[in-house]
Amino acid sequence: MVAVGSSLLPLFLYSLLPLTLALDVFLFENCTQGTNFTASSTYQANLNSIVSQLSSLTEFNNGFYNLSTGTSPDNVNAIALCTADRTRDQCISCVNYTITELRGACPWNKEAIAWSEFCMVKYANRNLFGNLENDPRKCAPSPTFAMNPDQFNAAVSQLMNKLNINATAGDPRKYASGQTKSGFDTVYGSVQCTPDLDDESCGSCLNISTTELLNCCSGKIGCRVLSPNCMLRFESNPFENEAPEPPGPPPTPTHSPTGKGKRNNSNTTRIVIIVIVSVVGSVIVLSICIFSRRRNSLVKARTVDGITGVESLQFNFDAVQNATDNFSESNKLGAGGFGAVYKIQLSE
Repeated sequence: MVAVGSSLLPLFLYSLLPLTLALDVFLFENCTQGTNFTASSTYQANLNSIVSQLSSLTEFNNGFYNLSTGTSPDNVNAIALCTADRTRDQCISCVNYTITELRGACPWNKEAIAWSEFCMVKYANRNLFGNLENDPRKCAPSPTFAMNPDQFNAAVSQLMNKLNINATAGDPRKYASGQTKSGFDTVYGSVQCTPDLDDESCGSCLNISTTELLNCCSGKIGCRVLSPNCMLRFESNPFENEAPEPPGPPPTPTHSPTGKGKRNNSNTTRIVIIVIVSVVGSVIVLSICIFSRRRNSLVKARTVDGITGVESLQFNFDAVQNATDNFSESNKLGAGGFGAVYKIQLSE
């Protein structure tokens, strides 16, 4: 864990770029002036309670947390957001680390915000949940320019605009990531809002931050813009782990335990059974015809308690095949629900 002064941050940050997939780095803080509290006050006790709650988190909540304690004017509200590629344990670790660093950087401010490599934490004595705030904002550009700045800028603008649309298109995390080509280079990008915002507010936050990103990072191979409700970033190298999928809706109850794949198999089986029944039906109908012609010599019937039953109705398939001249069309009488019906010649 590393704490770095803001003035040195951009160069330091990009010197550590290969390590940032695993290392929490404290990036920026902002201590709102004129909102101080005193030692041993009720506000300090409530803020300590918030810090304790953040340190004992167990749920993941898509990497977003909204906490509050106390009553006005000493109430403390806090929100925390992790980048979408973090696991639960990584997210909680980043939140704990960042709130600790923020308390040290802004020891007596009622309102403060900080961003680390993988998360953002903010607290204040007013409501934060669902309220769009575009300030304060921080911009951290790479010190390196692209080989073809104009082409690279166009690719970045196109990618970020596309991601902004995707992030407000139904993902509960208000998150989107992707990549595009700029000549021989690949541009990687991600955008993310706090999920308490509605789609319109998230889109507004992303659009404002994108404008700043394109201005303060023009021609650079990487940059990020951080605000209280959204975070944007692009790089010429991959910078995210694979983001976990958001939890989907519970499965719809069904009356049958068979799934789609099993239904397909059932359909296949049904077709096979129909074909078999058709063939067997043909033999049965043919057998009935034979039975009608030879019932006196081939079938022995008996009556039990007034019910007549068939005691023997068995034919060799080779005999049937020979009797129909190998199921010749010239011997075919027609077809019905059981299949084709053939006439046969039987010797007396």
